[in-house]
Amino acid sequence: MVEHRPWLTFLTHAILLLGCLIIAFPIYTTFVASTHSLDAITSSFPLLPGRHLIEN
Repeated sequence: MVEHRPWLTFLTHAILLLGCLIIAFPIYTTFVASTHSLDAITSSFPLLPGRHLIEN
């Protein structure tokens, strides 16, 4: 017996999306940190890639 519950489907997809974001965020921050100098990272952590992107 299959029941269609749209709110349950939405909740399931929201939990899966949140889990993907939790897994992907450390990888993204590692990538961004590799494109900045140590001084830029220690003063305030940037969320966008820096000018050392092409060098790395």
